[in-house]
Amino acid sequence: MSRNVCARVRWCAQSAVVAAVMGGAGVPVLAQSAFHTYGASYRAISMPANGSGSFRVAGGVLPDGRIIVVTGTTIYGETGVRSGQFSPVANLDPAFVGGGTDPAFLRVSPGGTIAVGAGFNRPVVVFGQGALGAPGAPSAINSSNAAAFNVGNFDGAWADGTHLALTAGAFGSASYVTLLDTTSSPSSPLNPRIVSNIGGASAGVAFDHTGRLYTGNGFDGTPGGSDTGWIKAFDAAVWMNPGVPADFENGGMHIATLLSGSALGFDSEGNMFAGGGVFGGDAGFGALVSATAVGESLASGNPIDPNDPTQLRRLDPRGDPGAMYDMVFNPVTGELYLGFTNFSDGSNTWYATVPAPGAGVVMMGGVILARRRRRHG
Repeated sequence: MSRNVCARVRWCAQSAVVAAVMGGAGVPVLAQSAFHTYGASYRAISMPANGSGSFRVAGGVLPDGRIIVVTGTTIYGETGVRSGQFSPVANLDPAFVGGGTDPAFLRVSPGGTIAVGAGFNRPVVVFGQGALGAPGAPSAINSSNAAAFNVGNFDGAWADGTHLALTAGAFGSASYVTLLDTTSSPSSPLNPRIVSNIGGASAGVAFDHTGRLYTGNGFDGTPGGSDTGWIKAFDAAVWMNPGVPADFENGGMHIATLLSGSALGFDSEGNMFAGGGVFGGDAGFGALVSATAVGESLASGNPIDPNDPTQLRRLDPRGDPGAMYDMVFNPVTGELYLGFTNFSDGSNTWYATVPAPGAGVVMMGGVILARRRRRHG
């Protein structure tokens, strides 16, 4: 990877951590860690029902704090921040994406670039926020305003404004992580492997504020290797090594074993979350690992203790032991979302929980400070 890409990743990471520090400029600091206060209450959000050919909605958050989701060939936008109301804002051209979608993910970069993983044997579609129509007046997403990259995709995370980390793999083979240059030609995409030899199915992928990469084993498929739900971290200097992908099974730092290691991410305080689950096995909650525990694991080389409530909390908005949750963080409102799909009727509900009363204002202050730094730094 070039030095310019490395510099952009570090700059993105530095900007992101401002919301966690939230010092100076009169911005208040949370009195108590979000790790301890998430789950005190939940706000249920009724999401659009599954579209044709889809088994879920996949969603993210626009830079202004509104939720955006995709299902079938329709992209829905929240009509206002925390409104809980959704309206079509774009339609994916079926000819452009190869049919409908069973969306793997939707991720929004800090600058507003949207990436949709359209699912198995479907491309990653990348377009700017400006390509969206107005609520109720959806635009068409096609080759005139978007790029479709025919690359493997199970989950994705923006490393910076133009590079998208993707987890992928073929059934029966080791999974891997690639780094898609979204400015490259869709007919010949630059998408090198940056992590290889994941001994199982694809899982989630995320970056912390230092640019360290996290990914996991989604379903154990190699006897003697990592187990389902293993989550490992790789320092930026390791995964950025040009032409030499990091070896998941033989390298990295084992941080935790959680569910199926999917829906990985971090909130503004550096708490790590993970969703998914295993049918007939570990399920029924969204996992939340404290920032302190993540730091101690990185320092010691030992994974967290899942039985220690000061290290791991199990968020359970439904009380359903078989529930499997997607998880998304909103840095503007401070909300952590746990998304649930009812497969019997195709309905989708997201459960929003906040760190504490008024936390949305605190988080908004952090985001404004970060934007000022990007603008004037």
